[in-house]
Amino acid sequence: MKEKKYKKVAIVGLGLIGGSLAGALKKSGNVADVTGIDIDRGSLDYAIRKKIIDHGYTNPGEGVSGAEIIVIATNVGDIVKTAATIIPFARKGAVITDVGSVKGNIVSRLDRLTPGHLRFVGGHPIAGTENSGVKAPRPGLFSGKRFIITPTSKSDPGAIKKVSGLWKAAGAEVYEMDPRMHDRVFGFVSHLPHIVAYSLVDSILSAEDSETLLDFAGGGLRDYTRIAASSPGMWTDIFTANRESAIKAIGKFRKSLDKIEGAIRRKDSVSLRNLLSRSAHAKREGIK
Repeated sequence: MKEKKYKKVAIVGLGLIGGSLAGALKKSGNVADVTGIDIDRGSLDYAIRKKIIDHGYTNPGEGVSGAEIIVIATNVGDIVKTAATIIPFARKGAVITDVGSVKGNIVSRLDRLTPGHLRFVGGHPIAGTENSGVKAPRPGLFSGKRFIITPTSKSDPGAIKKVSGLWKAAGAEVYEMDPRMHDRVFGFVSHLPHIVAYSLVDSILSAEDSETLLDFAGGGLRDYTRIAASSPGMWTDIFTANRESAIKAIGKFRKSLDKIEGAIRRKDSVSLRNLLSRSAHAKREGIK
């Protein structure tokens, strides 16, 4: 029997990301004890029954006790207060990390909040679906996907290595990025597409004949409605937490939309074709 790389990993929040990470770590065989912490006892019982976790606790203090690594997999808006709750119960030398899709402010606050006997390293797995809840997890969700680790000058090299190793065990490819650059990048490539999807669906629902419009929706619109079906609570937290980058991304999008609208109004087929061709070329050349 191979030796377990980690004795105990505690995951706070068993939604899509937390539950999928727990399942992936169980499947990897690298963790002796995968412990789940959630406010919903039924979710914990389900996860134990499905062998997603080994043990489950509704009390965070009990759950994180003795854990080598503690992963905070709550909504972005709850990460800092969750960390404050569990810090008094974490063992000396424990590494705290998170999965939030906004990093700058969270990393800055947790660098200040984390006491000297503990370590914090921020992170963000680039994987997900529109589903949420304990029944949504997929153990293979992170296989071949990127995990962005966002260390700072205060980050401990040993803690960075532990967090990287954990996500590699879950099947992810690990990349390092500055927290502020992370927020700019994902403000454009992740948060803006969700803003556009929610706005597009809202514009259709706001039309007087929305039922007729939706009745004739094709595959293109279904892609947007799928994105817009993502958790409103989660994305409200993300948009507000990354508001500076989100607003800048919206501004750039608005300018692009204005250019397309202007070309249509002017019946400027040449400019319109050039705009559309540029976007089509980007898809063929690199956007997967």
